[in-house]
Order: sequence, then structure tokens, then C-alpha cells
Amino acid sequence: MHNKKKLIFVDIDGTIYRMDHGISPALAEGFRRVRANGHKVFISTGRTWNSLPEEVMALEWDGIVASAGSDIRVQGKSVYRYALDPALVRRVIAVMERIPGVIFMLEGLDRIFVAGDGSAYLWEDEPMPDVNPELARWLQFLKERKNTWRLSEWNPELDGISKVSFLVRTQESLDELQRELGDRFHVATYHIYPNSGIYNGELISHESDKGTGIVKTAELFDADVADTIAFGDSLNDYQMIEQAGIGVAMGNADEEIKEIADRVCESVQDDGVLHEMERMGLL
Repeated sequence: MHNKKKLIFVDIDGTIYRMDHGISPALAEGFRRVRANGHKVFISTGRTWNSLPEEVMALEWDGIVASAGSDIRVQGKSVYRYALDPALVRRVIAVMERIPGVIFMLEGLDRIFVAGDGSAYLWEDEPMPDVNPELARWLQFLKERKNTWRLSEWNPELDGISKVSFLVRTQESLDELQRELGDRFHVATYHIYPNSGIYNGELISHESDKGTGIVKTAELFDADVADTIAFGDSLNDYQMIEQAGIGVAMGNADEEIKEIADRVCESVQDDGVLHEMERMGLL
């Protein structure tokens, strides 16, 4: 495998980055060695480009595929962007606003717009109705972002929206999202917290996802998709793992990801990406 140069795509959360420890020095050094051998390494994340962890941004990458494939950046410059049709975004808003207790974010290419109950809690117009650790974590995360705005400030002509993140409280709400929006979106639940009463997920466009991000990036670098490798752990990585020449699921990945992957490596806690790159002869 090492005879031909590869394009390597790595998810962040749960794949190379741990909330408690960040990126291990050994893995950071591994990426440096892989790039020194002539391979290219890309971040592929559901996060917007301006909300990536500073520790991640401090490393050298050949590019960033952000917003679940909708925003590709090379050498700090945007080279590809995809935004949802504003009419479709309005349809999403209408569906979301019918769901009790929902918090949702329109994730723009440059700004994020918070709506539902989260808007009132975030700006402390209303107190949180319960002490829910996952809800509290989300709201704290939003408060730390400098590019977070109220839904009322969204201008469809200026703020392109690439995807929608949400928190809902029941399986019935998830089923409603699938029923109402599944024709236009992958409804990806990337973490479910049954003891917290919170279901956490994303609406990712059928037109632009991490899989199409791989294809577009390969085109930009005049490479064959067969020479791509992808590492991921959650359902928003599904299309990336499926599309890549070699799709690798983390040991801590959702079972649905492991089922479609070509390989399964060790968990993020055990630096699975590093060990798999070693086995592939990339280092």
C-alpha cells in the first residue's frame, strides 16, 4: 500500500480527539511522519471550520473538510462550499418548531443560528427547566462560540446553511424528523444518551455529506477516490466510510459503521488511527 500516495481523511471527535485528553503526542507525530512520506492528511468533520478545537488547528493538515462535506478549505482558503436551498431550510425550521423541547442549530458556513428552547436558555431569557448534564454541556459549548446568533438574525441571502444539528427528548421526535425530512436529509444520531432524556443528532444533506467531500477533495487534488482512506466512528461518518477506497471504523465506533467498514482498528483511547496507519505502511 505504501508504494502509492494516499489521501487520508480523519474525523475529529471520537476518532483522533478525546474531550479529556485532546490529540495524543504520538498520533500528532504519526500524522507528521505520514505527510513527510508524501501522503496527504485531511480533517473531515461535521463541525464548522471556525469551531474546530485549537489543538486540532495547531497541527499541519493538507486541508479541512468541514460542515460534513459542505466546506472544503486548503491552505486556509475556502475552495468549495455548498449551502442548502433557503426554502428547504425554512421547511426544516417549520418541522423543528413543532417538536416540544427541541433545541436546534442552523449551522452556517460562517455563523451558527440557535433556535427552539435553546435560544431562550442560551441567552438566559428563561431558566433551564431541569438540570440535564447533556443539555448543560451543549449550552456551555454554544456560549463559548463567538459566532453564535439567534434564529431571528438569520438572513437567507447572506448566511448559507450547510446542515442542522439538534437535541430532542424522545424517540418519537426522532421518528418525526425521519418521517418529515428523511427524503432530503440523512438523519444521523451520533450520540444517544438514554439516561439523560436527550437524543443528539444532525440533518445532513443528501447532496453534500462527508462522502461527497471525499470525492470533491480527490478531484481538487487530481487523485483517484480508490486511493483514499477514511477513519470515523459515528453515523455522520457513514457516507465517508462507505465512499473511501478503504473505510476504517474505530474500535469505539457505532456498530452500523463497523458493519460497512473495510477494517476496524483500535479505539480512540488506544490511538487506533496511529496503529492502523502503521499496519498500512504509511509511516
